[in-house]
Amino acid sequence: MRVSTLAFANLRRRKAKALFLMAGISIGIGTIVALLSLSSSIQEEIGAQLDRFGANIVIVPQSNRLALDYGGVSVPGVEFDVQQLHNEDIESIRQIRYRDRLSVIAPKVVSTADAEGQQVLLAGVDFKNELKLRRWWKITGAKPQTEQDVLLGYEAARGLAVIRLESSATHKSEHHASPDDGAPFTLIRTEVTVAGQPHRVSGVIAPTGGPEDRMIFGSLQHVQTLTNRQNQINVIEVSALCKGCPVEDIVAQIQEKLPNAKVSAIQQAVKTRAEMVSRLAKFSASVSVIVLIIGGLMIFTTMMGSVVERTREIGVLRAIGFRRKHIVAGLLIEVIAISALGGYFGWAAGIVASWAALPYFSEAGVERQLHPALLGMAILSALLIASISSIYPALRASRLDPSEAVRSI
Repeated sequence: MRVSTLAFANLRRRKAKALFLMAGISIGIGTIVALLSLSSSIQEEIGAQLDRFGANIVIVPQSNRLALDYGGVSVPGVEFDVQQLHNEDIESIRQIRYRDRLSVIAPKVVSTADAEGQQVLLAGVDFKNELKLRRWWKITGAKPQTEQDVLLGYEAARGLAVIRLESSATHKSEHHASPDDGAPFTLIRTEVTVAGQPHRVSGVIAPTGGPEDRMIFGSLQHVQTLTNRQNQINVIEVSALCKGCPVEDIVAQIQEKLPNAKVSAIQQAVKTRAEMVSRLAKFSASVSVIVLIIGGLMIFTTMMGSVVERTREIGVLRAIGFRRKHIVAGLLIEVIAISALGGYFGWAAGIVASWAALPYFSEAGVERQLHPALLGMAILSALLIASISSIYPALRASRLDPSEAVRSI
């Protein structure tokens, strides 16, 4: 009689216990799969949420600055060897090896300009990417659609009498707003003159507390032409998704592509993201280890009970010529078969559980993923923990004295 045939016959004869053990393994593996699947989805959402808070890499032209001190009197420093960034540099950034980790590339040119007799900061931006980077902006009106459209910061709009402050809150509409910071206002003008040319005010940015409150934003190429800075860029902001690579590598690759630029990482944003992801991963790993230990103890206890229960059977097998290795192999075959099925059903249950729980942990509606790689991990983990937990009971069973069978008959 083959050992495997005997092992599967025992499983069929003891269906209830086999199902109980398989259910225990499935619950343990399912818990781990659900945790890892949820952890992966939440990590992606954390990265996406943190990206909403702006750039984590800033690129500016390279320059040298000389501080002057003459006769004990400090005078303003002098910049020399000032390099320039150009439109073509944006395409160079998109050619780096980690280009798939770049979420947003937002170039801009900033200069002073005359707006109806007032000196203002005029910024030329790529609105499509700039608005992705500045997701916290609340715009009263509409997004710019043409080159003649501009966005005004709150203070700039007040200085140009484009808005009228309301004494009390009014209902929100296309031209009314009640921002979180600042008095409610109404958009009363839709045209301003900037750098001697008329522009349509498409919208006003609600107060942010930052420098953009005092700025006017226009399209990049249009502002380059207005300020006579064709093809020039002052700064490029980059939002990088660094889930699988250090941001320093991306900085180095951009620096290699733009040797005449100064590339800096905003370490605080990067460290915040890394710390949050690391904490979540450690929590999932800790819970997974605890579940594996509990699962291993359950298998160990079940196998020890099975050995005691099957003392007569094992003694008879030893009496008719089965060797110790046959007894060990037979028990391990049973456990491996149960564990493989338990790992598979645990994976399926864990994926379904993570899909059901995801809406309670995600605000952005992260896409549900099947995670097929977890299937292999689930089955291997089940086999590994079951094999380790069964070694001692199987060895103990193989050492039973055949005379035990004679006493029990």
